[in-house]
Amino acid sequence: MLRRKKTLFLILLVIGLLPGCRSIPETITAEIPAEESPYRKLAPVASTLAILDNLEAQERIMRTFAKAYPTKIGGVEFLNNDWTMLVNGRRFYFANGRFLPEELRDQWENYHPWDFYMYPWVGTIEERRAALRYPVHSVGSPYLFDTLYFSPTIDASWEMQVKYSFLGVKMLVHSYIAPKLDRVSARIRAAALNDPSIDEWIAELRTSPPSFGWNWRNIAGTNRRSMHSYGIAMDLLPRNLRGRLTYWQWGASDTVSPETHYLPPDAVIAAFRNYGFIWGGNWDMFDTMHFEYRPEILLLNNIQFER
Repeated sequence: MLRRKKTLFLILLVIGLLPGCRSIPETITAEIPAEESPYRKLAPVASTLAILDNLEAQERIMRTFAKAYPTKIGGVEFLNNDWTMLVNGRRFYFANGRFLPEELRDQWENYHPWDFYMYPWVGTIEERRAALRYPVHSVGSPYLFDTLYFSPTIDASWEMQVKYSFLGVKMLVHSYIAPKLDRVSARIRAAALNDPSIDEWIAELRTSPPSFGWNWRNIAGTNRRSMHSYGIAMDLLPRNLRGRLTYWQWGASDTVSPETHYLPPDAVIAAFRNYGFIWGGNWDMFDTMHFEYRPEILLLNNIQFER
C-alpha cells in the first residue's frame, strides 16, 4: 500500500496556497493501492475536484495568470457563470480547469485538466518510484499556450522564434523570452566571478550540440505538446555526460544527487528562477537538463521573482 499524504502536492497548492478553498472529499485523500492507482496518477483529477466548486480559488488562479503574463493576459472577469481572462485578446474560460476558448468551453470533458503541481516537488522515495512507474503528463489542452505564444502550428511557432546564444550556446527560442534569458545570462556571469564551478559548467556546456531550445514535438511517450514546441523551454547539457543521469527515462534513480546526476550549479538554477523559469530537476520525474519559462507555476507556489 502506498500511503498518499493527506494533502497531496496538488491539493496543497490549491488549498494551502490559495486560501479559502474547501477541502476535497475524504474519498480522494484515502489510501489507494499503488498497483491500482498511485498518488501521482490521480493528482490532476484531485486538484480539479478541489477547485471545481470554489469560485474564489478559480478567480485567484486566473488573476495569477494575468500577473505572470502582464503584457499578454488581462481582462479577468466572471462571465456566463465562469471565470474568464483575455489571452492576447482571445477570451478563455476556466472551463472546469481546462482553460478553453469560448467556442470549446462546453466540450471540456474532451480535455485533460491543467496540472497545478507543487514546485519544488517534495516527496518520499516510494512516491518517486510510483511516479516513475506510472508517469502522468497533464499539461491541459494546448489552446491556452497556443494563443499565449501565437503558436498553434509548427509554421506559426517557427515565425516566433529567434536565433539566440545562451552563454555561447546557439539555439532557437521564442522572442518573448529572449530578453529574460539576457538577464539570466547576466546573473550567471556575475555569479561566476566568485564561483569557479560556474565557469567550469559553462565551458562544459559549450562542448554541446545536444543543447537546444525550440523543437516542435510532443512530450516523449504522449500526444501532449512539449513546451519546447513554443520555444520557452531549453535543455542544457554537454556532449559527454560521463555516465551521469539527467532524464528519468534514461536511467532509474530514487534520488537526484551530484554523484549520479548532471546538475547545474545552484547559482544557475537560482538565476533562472529569479526571472520566471522552473527547473526539471525539481520535478518528481526529474529532468535536470531542462529549464522552462513558467512564471505562473512559481507564483502559484508563492515563489516571487523579478520581472
